[in-house]
Amino acid sequence: MNNASNISNLADRLRDDVRSLGIMAALIGGLILWFATVGSTDRVTYRGVDQAWAEPGRIYLNTEPPGHYVIERNADFAAMKVGCTYDLSYDVKFGRNQRGNRLKTIRRVNLVGC
Repeated sequence: MNNASNISNLADRLRDDVRSLGIMAALIGGLILWFATVGSTDRVTYRGVDQAWAEPGRIYLNTEPPGHYVIERNADFAAMKVGCTYDLSYDVKFGRNQRGNRLKTIRRVNLVGC
């Protein structure tokens, strides 16, 4: 009788542990998905196009502070004015060795002020 109750208690604890691990994995996965969907945002002052880089269809921005930003040639880029401050939302990259000088591909541009 005692062995049966010990096995039952052990099974209940194992079931609770597995449920907790499943919930934790779902929360971590949701957090990673949220960061991948939302991206990250930096507030910068736009100083013009970086003339040192040239690539068809893509523009490298000269900003203060510098940040290695790349934007597609689209309506957002056409609306940007030199000297204005913008919030630049860009893709987040996960993994090791992600240095601060990597290219940041801009998804959205929001004007903060001129």
